[in-house]
Amino acid sequence: MKDLSGRVAVITGGGSGIGRGMALAFADAGMHVVIADIDRRAAHAVAEEVAACGVDGLAFTLDVAERSSLEGLAERAYGEFGAVHLLCNNAGVTTFGFMCNDLSDEDWRWVIEVNLFGVINGLQAFLPRMRAQEGEKHVVNTASIAGVNPVPMVAPYVASKYAVVGISESLRMEGAGARISCSVLCPGNVDTQIAHAERNRPQHYGEARPGNAFVEQAVAEGMDPLRVGRIVRRAVIDDEMFIFTHPETRLAVEQRGQGLLAGYDRAEEWLREEEAG
Repeated sequence: MKDLSGRVAVITGGGSGIGRGMALAFADAGMHVVIADIDRRAAHAVAEEVAACGVDGLAFTLDVAERSSLEGLAERAYGEFGAVHLLCNNAGVTTFGFMCNDLSDEDWRWVIEVNLFGVINGLQAFLPRMRAQEGEKHVVNTASIAGVNPVPMVAPYVASKYAVVGISESLRMEGAGARISCSVLCPGNVDTQIAHAERNRPQHYGEARPGNAFVEQAVAEGMDPLRVGRIVRRAVIDDEMFIFTHPETRLAVEQRGQGLLAGYDRAEEWLREEEAG
């Protein structure tokens, strides 16, 4: 999508962090931006920042885990602007520092329903409308570097982000006929509110987990989310599939890839041994 000016972007989780970074980056390029977030005050604050760029900023309060909320967002966006050219499924949460056996069912459901079903709900609400809409359209799904290279102590997050990567790859294959492209954002450490995600944890997912000072400090030292927003903007213009932000994470991904290929080597060896009797 080479020309962004005058087009419309919808961003979930847009009230802070990477979502805010993307909102301002796309507003700087002349896009009108719909900011959706569970935090009403944050969504309105970013919408005001967007409007200060000389474009339309619209705030919408929602929980991405609820399909009806995404349907309402789609109706509002299309009602206001008549089209959506860019959908950024960005809202995300996680628990930190718990092994699989220490996680409750509610912990798993909260992370999976926000990170994975938040993306699914966004696609289900917007894709039919985008397919019926003429011209170029683009979807950016926010995963994580943990979606291509797993890390311990955040298993629900890893599971959800792996799934988002796979969905994004499938959508990119499926969308060509309707001129819908897709990118998946796999950032490394970014200075966001992810370490404080429990602040917005609904009560039906159980008690919020305590904060982790070490994680909070590490996240605070991450990349400026405004820079991430500009990286995403460039990737949309260039129609890149994978959007990485931290080149230094490449080695870990390469090592994981070598492990996968080694598994294929073992399979060939075992099959040869079996055939030889």
